[in-house]
Amino acid sequence: MASIKLSPALKALIAAPHAHGGPVAARSAADIQSTLHRLANSARENGVGKKAWLTLGSAALVTLNSPETLCALYRFVTKDASGDSRAETAAEYAAVMREAGLKTISFSGIPRAINNLGALRECLEPEVASLLSSQPTRQPTPTNLPDILSSANSLWNSIYAPHSTKLLHKLSQSHPDLPVHILSSHYGPLLADPFGPPPSGHAKVGRILTSVVAIACLRAQGGVGPQVTSHVFGLRKAGEKGSGAELEEKVEGGEWLTTEDGAKWVIEQVDALVQLVQGPTFARAKL
Repeated sequence: MASIKLSPALKALIAAPHAHGGPVAARSAADIQSTLHRLANSARENGVGKKAWLTLGSAALVTLNSPETLCALYRFVTKDASGDSRAETAAEYAAVMREAGLKTISFSGIPRAINNLGALRECLEPEVASLLSSQPTRQPTPTNLPDILSSANSLWNSIYAPHSTKLLHKLSQSHPDLPVHILSSHYGPLLADPFGPPPSGHAKVGRILTSVVAIACLRAQGGVGPQVTSHVFGLRKAGEKGSGAELEEKVEGGEWLTTEDGAKWVIEQVDALVQLVQGPTFARAKL
């Protein structure tokens, strides 16, 4: 096959400044540290554990496409880890961040997840990266496919009941394969975790934190208010018996996050991260 080359003119067009083809640069270190300190302190005051606010921050920053800020979040969350277990602790946080980043695919797309997860990997210390598993957990097989599809329906119903069936019908009117793809490609194999306790070198972002990921992504990207509302309901419902959350490892602060105050807090923290990355433009837009 002949080699295909792009002309300088086409390359220049792709890289044109108005296209915003690159990631969003990080703000000053002082601004980042101030915002992350406020996030961590507010979480502590409300009994929200590090895994929960790290999930929130990771999902929002991947959506905002600021890999430098995502790496700053990793350095911030691991700065107090020390001693013989330092690498293990840092790897646990990195695993949470990459799992949250993976789940952003369902809400803010594959390209941002690819670029930001790649940047996160590059900013990990070698001894930390070596502790993360390289084994996939979501490969569909003829054996596990029925469980994947069952998990898709269970998660969908947990979030959207009592309107879940009606919503699937409405989606199918837009395109008959839309609900098929949503359930079979996202809710089953990605958003519904394929394991109980996470395998070594992996993290689990379970029922409650998956709703946090959804809200963080959708709020950060803007323009999708109806979907934010749907997943706020989903977060609230995660606190109800039968949601599936009661079968998982307890999330520190998870019970509070499923309250109205908790959902409000999630949105406010995402807004703070959006303002950090996007600057005064976002602040003026909210006035």
